[in-house]
Amino acid sequence: MDEIKSNYYNSQTGPCSLISCSLVRKNVFSQVMLWIVSIGLIFNASYRIYFIIPAIQAHETTTVKYDQILDQMYSLCLGLITMHFELNRSLYIKYLDCYQTIIGNHFGADSSKFVHKWVKIIRFWVIFAFIYEVVTSSINDYSYFQEFSLQVNMFATISIGIICQLCYILSMQFIIECCIYCQATFIPINTLLDTLSNQNKRSSSTDVNRMAKSTRVYYIKTIKSIEYMDRFLAYAISVFYLYFIGHCVFVFSSTLNIGDSSYMLFYSIFRFFGESSYLVLVTYHLIRVNQLSVQIFDKVYQLSFSFNSDQSIEAINEINLFLFRINRNDVGFTFAGLCLVSPSFVSSLSTISLTLGLALPSILK
Repeated sequence: MDEIKSNYYNSQTGPCSLISCSLVRKNVFSQVMLWIVSIGLIFNASYRIYFIIPAIQAHETTTVKYDQILDQMYSLCLGLITMHFELNRSLYIKYLDCYQTIIGNHFGADSSKFVHKWVKIIRFWVIFAFIYEVVTSSINDYSYFQEFSLQVNMFATISIGIICQLCYILSMQFIIECCIYCQATFIPINTLLDTLSNQNKRSSSTDVNRMAKSTRVYYIKTIKSIEYMDRFLAYAISVFYLYFIGHCVFVFSSTLNIGDSSYMLFYSIFRFFGESSYLVLVTYHLIRVNQLSVQIFDKVYQLSFSFNSDQSIEAINEINLFLFRINRNDVGFTFAGLCLVSPSFVSSLSTISLTLGLALPSILK
C-alpha cells in the first residue's frame, strides 16, 4: 500500500490539493500535520464558543447569534472530518487504485488533460476565495472587537480565524478535486463508445461483442471507484450542505432585515453572493458526476439503434445489459447516504432553503 501511495504522488495524474497530497504521502510529517490541523480546528471552535460568542450574543440579533454558533459548529465538524480522512485514507487509496486502472490502459492522456485543466481553474478559485475570506473575516472580527471590547488578543483571534477560513477553502478544494477525478473516469468510456459506434458496421460480430463487453466492464469499474469516493466523502458532503445552506439562509434573512444602513446592506449582499458561490461551485461538480452517467445512457441508447440482425446475440445482450445497469440512475455522490445529489435534489433543496430564508425572522421571534 505504501508503494502505491508513492507512485500516485509522483504521477502526473496524481492529486494536487494539500489535503490529497497529505493523504497520499507516506511520511510521518504529513500525517502529523493532518492531526494538528484537526485538533486546531476543534480547539478554535471550542475557544470561540466559550469566550467570544457569549459576549457577542448579549448584543446581537437572534439571527446573528445562531449564525455565529453555526460557524463554530462547522469548524468543529471540519476538525472531526479531517480525522475521518486520516483514519479512512485506505478508501482514498482504493479510489486512486481504481482510477489508475481505468485510465492506465485506455485514453489516459485525455483524462489527464481534463484533470489538469480543472485543477488550474480551481487553483485560481482558491486564491480569490482566500482573498474574499481574509476581507470578510477581518471585517467581522474587527467590528466585534470595536463594538464589544472583547477581552482577548485581537490580532491573534483574527489570524486564527483567517487560518480556519483557509482550512474551509482547502476542504472545498479537496471535494471539488475528488469530483473532477470522478468526472475524468467517464472520458475513456465515452471514447470507447465512440469507437464502438464507428466500428459497428465494419467489424465482425465477435469484435463488436468484445468491445461492448470491455466498455461495460470499464463502466462497472467507474461505478466502483465512485462508490469508494462517496463513502470517503460521505460526512464531508453532508456537513458541507448542512452548514452552507444554513449559513446562506441566515445571511439572506439578515439581508432582508438590515435596516437603513446602505453600507451594511451592500456588505450583506456581497457576503450572500460570496457564500452562495461556494455552494453553487461544489454542487455543480457533484451533480456533474451524475449527469455524465446519464449522458452515457443516452449514448448507449442511440448505439442500440445501430445494431442490426447481422450482429450476434451476445453483442446485443451486452448492450441491453449495459442499458439496464445505467438506467438505474444511481451513480454519483449522496447526501448523508440517503439522497443522490442530482438536479431534482438541488431543486427541492433550493425551494426549502428559500422558504426558510423568508420565514426565518418570524420563526426566531
